[in-house]
Amino acid sequence: MEEKGLRLPSFNKIPGAVAIDLDGTLLNRQTQLSKRNLAAIEACVARGIPVVIATSRPARTTRRALGYSLADKCSLVIMNGALALGVPPLSGVFREPLPPDVARGTINLLMDLEPEVRLTIELDGWEFGRNWHSSPEELWQYNAATPDMVMTLEEALERNPAKIAASRMGKDVSDLADAVLQRFGGTASVLSANDMTFLNIVSARTSKSEALRILLQSCDILLEDVLAFGDDVPDLDLLEACGIPVAMANCVPEVRAVTSYTTASNDEDGVAIVLEKMLATGW
Repeated sequence: MEEKGLRLPSFNKIPGAVAIDLDGTLLNRQTQLSKRNLAAIEACVARGIPVVIATSRPARTTRRALGYSLADKCSLVIMNGALALGVPPLSGVFREPLPPDVARGTINLLMDLEPEVRLTIELDGWEFGRNWHSSPEELWQYNAATPDMVMTLEEALERNPAKIAASRMGKDVSDLADAVLQRFGGTASVLSANDMTFLNIVSARTSKSEALRILLQSCDILLEDVLAFGDDVPDLDLLEACGIPVAMANCVPEVRAVTSYTTASNDEDGVAIVLEKMLATGW
């Protein structure tokens, strides 16, 4: 259906599940969840429709961004699919760590190439290792973390890391991505974000779509029966795998190329626009 220049999906039935990216998709530019988007998701939950938040973020910042009440009602695919947590009606826990030698080799490679690289090693969505410093106040404000949740890179490397995040504080990291892919491309997946200023590195054995597929098995739901929303490169595999892929109006060209539908931007409640239309379909 065409609506104000958008390409919204038509629904003859309710999809089996809904999968939604966070940053640039569900959250606005102020990284806030609007009242309209919140109400639409709450309505899906009330109808018994599984809602899965699929994000690059760890659990601690995902839950805070959603609000803890809503977060308790949504299943999570976090850290680019390295960890998944099912919430009824879905169930199950899935974790796919980086191979230890790949994690250590990636850290060493990045530090050799860029001594000032900012690195974060995520473990379980709560604790993490880092090579950067911040005050306790900044740590809570930006990372939803307390000092007892933080460790050194070396300590984190000893605990089966799930994800490595790397940045140059807003500068291009494409050369770092190329180097990691050349060295570890068969065992690590390298996903860029934020206009190639941020890298997410996880095991090549997982992805947002694979983690989602595993969670959905608990209710015998297929990916082809999933309504999915995304805006950036880390969402590509999710959108390509799901049966009803919807791009945000603010998406990157790569996302637009693989999606059948387009909704309004993340600042215009694009997710809610589609969910409201879906819910009006009835059963």
